[in-house]
Amino acid sequence: MLKKGLIFSIDAMFAIVVAGMMVLACFFYFSQTTTNIHNDQDMYKISSDSLTILEKDGTLATAAATGIPTTIYSFLDSLPDQFCGNVTIYTSSSAALLSAQKTGCTAGEESAIAVRSFVLGLSGVYSAKMVTWYR
Repeated sequence: MLKKGLIFSIDAMFAIVVAGMMVLACFFYFSQTTTNIHNDQDMYKISSDSLTILEKDGTLATAAATGIPTTIYSFLDSLPDQFCGNVTIYTSSSAALLSAQKTGCTAGEESAIAVRSFVLGLSGVYSAKMVTWYR
């Protein structure tokens, strides 16, 4: 009778060890996966939403009319710390009119770009491009 109990115990211990190794292997595999696809989508949404806000509150039109991007700087500086951004406004002839970048940020390797067009009275159609990246 002792032999049956001993064999059963060894089988049970072996099964527990194998199950533990499988759980650890799964944990290791899933911890190595990246979520860059989701990060890129988040950066694009931040860019797109930011340009929408800047257009709807008149910041883009004011900056394009005056050539002074101080309100755009204020907006960029209010973004969360992990996000950096650069907004450039172009004329209808695709010439850069002005550019503003969040203070303390340098261009990152991976970025997302969103472009939005807006009308400035009778002056014409302008476009704003926002590039965002993680710090």
